[in-house]
Amino acid sequence: MMHPLLVEGLRTAVTDNIVGLIEFLPTLIGVAVLVYLGLLFGEKLKPVVTDAGRRVELDDKVRQTPFEALFPDDEDGVSRAFGILVKYYVAAIALFVAIEWFLTRTAATNWYMTDYFQELLGYVPPIIIGTVVLFVGFYVANWATAEVRDSVLADRFDISPLMAGTTKAFLYFVVLVIGLDTMGVDVTILHTFAQAFAYAVGLALALAVGIAFGWGGKDYVAENIDSWFQPSENAADDTTATVSDD
Repeated sequence: MMHPLLVEGLRTAVTDNIVGLIEFLPTLIGVAVLVYLGLLFGEKLKPVVTDAGRRVELDDKVRQTPFEALFPDDEDGVSRAFGILVKYYVAAIALFVAIEWFLTRTAATNWYMTDYFQELLGYVPPIIIGTVVLFVGFYVANWATAEVRDSVLADRFDISPLMAGTTKAFLYFVVLVIGLDTMGVDVTILHTFAQAFAYAVGLALALAVGIAFGWGGKDYVAENIDSWFQPSENAADDTTATVSDD
């Protein structure tokens, strides 16, 4: 026959476990609901983002940037990729919220884990914004390069490839610095290179402009010097004729 104290202890332990399980079930169900809602909301947003990408011709614009290699070759591969990214981003937020809520409800909040989740989520918006800056910046840089290549000045001096290449390299570098800085990446060394590059480009442009004006001025003087001196020659001839008559 079991000792009464042992029986009472077993009864108390079983009762506590059952009560704890019953109290834990709402928390577990709440976590499952939060995760499910995140997945559902992300799935609903996916086609919206994909359709928005198609309407703004996102695929064509991205194909004109160095990011083309990162996406599938399908007609709407870029738009679908962005839709998938939004879907899983929303799902990740829901998962972190569910974990935070679970830890709070079970009085087992680990501040290190909470801070880690918050810090991790805090990195996502700057990365997204920086990526958008890179996409838009590279697209604008390609457009500006095409405009420079087809410009009248470049055609006149027959330096279209040089001017287009220089413009593209400079704008790509500027966009890269701005995009990485927006993401929170330390770009101090790139700023140093940018200053040196700017000085070099400024000096090269000054020399090019000086040489262009000098060369153009030489041709202009050669073409018009006769007309400039013609009045003086006519005046000298008139003076000589007057003296001879006297």
